[in-house]
Amino acid sequence: MTGGKRRNPTTVRTYRRSAQVYDRVYAWKNYRVEALRIRELIHRFGPPRARTLLDVACGTGSHLEYLSRWYDTTGLDASSEMLRVARKKLPGLRFERGSMQRFRLAERFDVITCLFSAIGHVRSRRDLVRTLQNFARHLNPGGLVIVEPWLTPDRYRAGSVHLATSGTPEQPIARMNSSWRRNGRSVMDMHYLVAQHGKVVHWVERHNLALFDVPTQLRAFRAAGLIPRHIPSRFTTKRGLYVATLPGAPAIPRGRRAPQRRRQR
Repeated sequence: MTGGKRRNPTTVRTYRRSAQVYDRVYAWKNYRVEALRIRELIHRFGPPRARTLLDVACGTGSHLEYLSRWYDTTGLDASSEMLRVARKKLPGLRFERGSMQRFRLAERFDVITCLFSAIGHVRSRRDLVRTLQNFARHLNPGGLVIVEPWLTPDRYRAGSVHLATSGTPEQPIARMNSSWRRNGRSVMDMHYLVAQHGKVVHWVERHNLALFDVPTQLRAFRAAGLIPRHIPSRFTTKRGLYVATLPGAPAIPRGRRAPQRRRQR
């Protein structure tokens, strides 16, 4: 551009524009394997014959594509753009719009998941507790919460730059991000270069995610009335998982008797 000011790329609301390319950017992610791991954990820690599952911050619904094969699923997300993609991709599933901290649904669920570090979007430790309390409020007694966290403070590398390319030769996508810390949070500006209609489009999304260590997150689960543990995820991201149960006796599935107490001699 000559004879004028060079314009800076517009910083847009998170996922407003990237929702349309999200699945191509994360095409490397094996959602099927991760869903199988979630199912394994539900069998191990969840209520007997868990049936209903709520995926909070479901994004474009890629985990639900597989989880819906085994459970009666509902997806929830704060982004209308992400939900638009999810509904188009999975028209037979139910999706609701709402924030993690404030959503209110009429029913409770056997399992609630919050994956791919979406929990990092909470703004403070207090909001983390409030979010987990909201999860607990929507659980059946004996229900299970599975959360994939964001990075801990010691694992986040401020000052690093990352580049990822995806798409096709006809429609390539490049995303480069810079990273720094501000007030104990991780801040990343995601620069997108996307080929659209014979032109290259550039925009920036800022991701501002909370950094919590493991003890802080375990305390937040307990403050929400949940009984948590931190375990390996076996996901590509290797950020671990929190599995937490809501105290209370789960309903006995139909056709299954409650165990009889042995009579004292």
